[in-house]
This record gives sequence, C-alpha cells and structure tokens, in this order.
Amino acid sequence: MKAEESHLADLFQYDEIYWVPADRGSNEIQLMSSPQTIDSNQVPVTSSSPKENVAGRAAANLPETIENSFESVPSLDGESTKKNNPISTPWVIIGHISELEKSRLTLIFSAPPMLLSAKDWSIYEPKDDEPILSEFVKNAGANKFIFLGQQPAVWQSDFHVTELVSLEGKSVYFFPRLISTLTDTEKSLKLVFWNALKSMI
Repeated sequence: MKAEESHLADLFQYDEIYWVPADRGSNEIQLMSSPQTIDSNQVPVTSSSPKENVAGRAAANLPETIENSFESVPSLDGESTKKNNPISTPWVIIGHISELEKSRLTLIFSAPPMLLSAKDWSIYEPKDDEPILSEFVKNAGANKFIFLGQQPAVWQSDFHVTELVSLEGKSVYFFPRLISTLTDTEKSLKLVFWNALKSMI
C-alpha cells in the first residue's frame, strides 16, 4: 500500500500521519503502578491463637494483599492524590492503552512537528477511585494531558469532547476513541486529533 511506504516527513506535508485501520488488540498494559509498602506497626499482632498470628503476618507480606488493601480504603488525607505523583513526564496519555495503541502513539509523537522522545511522554491507566478531574490534573506532574477512550465515571461530566481546554493552568484534551480503532474512512476524526496535538505543542 502506498501510504505504508511513505516517510513520516512526507506524510506531515499533507497534514496527516501514518494511520492504520482498526486492529483489535486486547492486551492492555498497566504502567505507573508502583508497589505499595506497609509499616510493620500497622499489622495486628494480637490474636487468640498463635496460628492466626502466623497466618496474619504471612498475608501481610504478600504485595497483592497490601496493594488491594490500600486501594480499597477510602482516602480522607489525599492518599488518592499521591497516586498521581509517578507522572513526571511533560505529556501523559490517560486511558486503557493496549500495546497496539502504544505503538500508534509512539509513531504519532515521533512524527514532525511533535518530535517527542520516549522521555517526554508516558501512559497512565486510571483507576475506578480517582479524585475529581481538577484534583487529578492539579497534582499530576505533567503539563499536557490527553485522555483517550473510556474514562472513570467521576471524570465524564467534566470533559469537553475533542476540545482543548485549560484546567489548573494545564492543557487537557479528551478524545473519545482509541487511535488504533480509527479506520481509513474516519479521516475527519484523525485530522481533528492530529490538529489538537499540534496546537498543544
């Protein structure tokens, strides 16, 4: 196919980038999830039976148990906000991003006029218990946010679909689709996304 043979610099002349029809990849990656630690003072040590004591300590040492216990406890002291701290790149993509989607984004961000390196952007997979959108944006380290596809319900009412907005002094853009699902017949949507990215530079 001719488009596949074109160089990225040539494609930029036509205000387009390399687009590939939908390819149903189902593998999702989870980035930005750092293991949680727990203080030994928080593990209950009193028990009526020595057996229960040993079992309780063993369960507390399992990373999965610790992580789940932190996520299930409601936060009143900004614990949810702390989860945003790992976002330290200038650009961040928020969504359930598959490997296929990541490869499309890598191609897009490396094309002119973007020319972003791997250190300039990262991916964050949202949880169901995220803080409100303004708090999330305010406390994250990034300056440019691109929300792709399905997002947590707590954020839905705050999005301006395909409109670039300023929130907490940062650029926020919500695109309701994943780029890898756009087909060749949806050229207008592709250009909307591409032009929004260029305006964020």
